[in-house]
Amino acid sequence: MPPRPTSRATADGSPRHYSSPLRAEQAQRTRDLVLDAFTDLLEDRRADDITTREIAQRAGVSQPTVYRHFPDRTALLEGLSGRIGQKLGMPGPIPVSRTADDLGARIEAMFRGADDVAVEVRAEVLLNSDPRWYAEQTRRTSAAFQSAVADAFPELDGRRHAQIAGLLRCLGSSHSWLRMREEFGVPGTESGPMTRWAMELILAAVQRGELPDLPDLPAPTGSDTPQKDTP
Repeated sequence: MPPRPTSRATADGSPRHYSSPLRAEQAQRTRDLVLDAFTDLLEDRRADDITTREIAQRAGVSQPTVYRHFPDRTALLEGLSGRIGQKLGMPGPIPVSRTADDLGARIEAMFRGADDVAVEVRAEVLLNSDPRWYAEQTRRTSAAFQSAVADAFPELDGRRHAQIAGLLRCLGSSHSWLRMREEFGVPGTESGPMTRWAMELILAAVQRGELPDLPDLPAPTGSDTPQKDTP
């Protein structure tokens, strides 16, 4: 057996760390074991009820190993998102259009692709269901929706932008994909085109100026949506 690589001091006295493809492969295999275990446990458990000890036991690793690879809930979410992206052929964050014109097409493609990684997407939805702990990617996606709507309809004020973007975001969320699939038996190959159709109807109605009359209410507490004076 060849000797294990060791760390040697650099010229300034700090340790020099060695890495190798084998070590990286072993680390990825361990991460996959942990994510597999967590995904399995989410099949019939709430995310908040699952302990690190249970994840470690299911994965066949120690608790410190789980913490080393996934120190917190955010790291688990990022791990699931990364796995979904890899399986969909998108190793980075799943892209969302910054223009309203093709939002529906992007969401349709995402819903169709979610069927191919249904186990992972379901686990991600369940873990990312509490608004207090939304993943950073979720917040970026919501911001992209609002930016796309604001660019498409500059004549509307910030509150209208938030209303329209929020409605489109709810329609095009992975939560909607999951509900359609599990509650109504509608897979992404069907819910994707339906969602695109609904989103394009909404955008066309906004373009025609067909918006519902709403009470003139202040923004919810904590909202950072800019408001414009009503002429």
